[in-house]
Formats: sequence, structure tokens, C-alpha cells
Amino acid sequence: MLLEMVDITKFFGGLGVLSDISFGVGEREIVGLIGPNGAGKTTLFNVITGIYRPNKGSIRFGGKDLVGLKPHQICRAGIARTFQLVRLFPTMTVLENVLVGAVHSKRNAKKAQLEEALECLKLLNLVGAKDTLSTHLTYSDRRLVEIARAIAARPGLALLDEPLAGLNPTETEKVMGIIQTVRERRGVSILWIEHKIDAVFNLCDRVVVLDYGKKLAEGKPGEVALDKRVVEAYLGEPLA
Repeated sequence: MLLEMVDITKFFGGLGVLSDISFGVGEREIVGLIGPNGAGKTTLFNVITGIYRPNKGSIRFGGKDLVGLKPHQICRAGIARTFQLVRLFPTMTVLENVLVGAVHSKRNAKKAQLEEALECLKLLNLVGAKDTLSTHLTYSDRRLVEIARAIAARPGLALLDEPLAGLNPTETEKVMGIIQTVRERRGVSILWIEHKIDAVFNLCDRVVVLDYGKKLAEGKPGEVALDKRVVEAYLGEPLA
């Protein structure tokens, strides 16, 4: 496994948010992370990326222990992320925003940073908007810029936090295609939080379900969709 998590547990005061979470993400794999609001999904992302330190458990990426590293060190180790609420620099252009990712990667030589940023814009069909201030973009394009910024860091693993949130069906299909392209052309593994379950089940190799901070189920999409515990806790009814 590229990313391996064992018994990840996180408390805030006396409140347990994550309890003994164990699973991994393999090379070039897309893993969906689903569950009701408050299940601990974004908290787990924050633990992986060093924003929070787990109270218990281990996280290894490419064989390297991540617990105790700072967020920028984890980024340079090869993990990049997007956020549930898009976080771009509003007074910077699209290209400048993506350059932030390229500059903060130790995998990009200084002379190649601009080339890498432009390549990511091309991959996400954003070259025509490269000189546009990010604040002037549509919501869906801001989502794409954030993905481009993450990919410009040349990660081995990208953590995507609800990249389809607020998108219409056409925009959703576009972003799903880009996620697949990122995996195929860049070899990036993806851990993906999403509430659009049809999208997750159509695109992911495996799905992990969290509920009240615990892992409820893990498996191939078809298996998870038929798991009675998952249906009761989250889906409401089996998917056809």
C-alpha cells in the first residue's frame, strides 16, 4: 500500500471523533471515503496531512512515518489535498494559484515550476483562463483550479474533499473525467471524500464507509452498496 493507516484515533477533549480507523490506498488507486455528515471524514484528512496529530495510531506513506510531521513536510513527502470549501488566493491569477503548488513540491526543479503549472492547467482545460483572477471564475472552475494546484505539487497521493459539491450534472461529469485522467496520465493515487454516491460508486476501485468516527465497511463499490449496515446508516436503500 502507498498509504497505510492503522488504528487512527482522535479525540477533542473528551469527544472521540475517530476510533481505530485502519485502511490504505494503493498505487494508482481511487478510494472513496463516504459517510454521513459528522462521520469524521474531513477530520481524517486533517490527521493525514498533519493539521491534527492522532492520539493513537500510525500513518505511513511510501514506507515513511508521517505522524509528527508538519503539513508542509507531508506535502513535500508527496501528499496534496483540496478542501471542502475552496481555498484559492482571490487576488492571484489562475496560473499564480497553481504555481503555489508547483513551488512547494520538492519534486519540481526551480526551472521546471512554471512548466509544471502550465501542464496542469492544460490537463484540466484551464490554459485559456491562466491570466484570470481566481475571484472572477465560476464556482466549478475554482474547484478545478484547486485540483490543478494540488496536482502541480506532483503528489503520489491526492486527497480530494468533496470536489463535486455544488456542481450541476454536466460539471460533475467533467470533474469525474478529470479525476480519472489525473490517475491515468499522472499516476496519482486518490482518496476522495464525496456525498454524490453514484459518482463514487462509478469511479472508485474501493469504498470505505465511516459512521460516528468508526469504519463501518470497506470493499468494492458493489459489495459496499449491498452491505446492510451501510444501507441502514447512510444509503437508505441498495443501489441498483
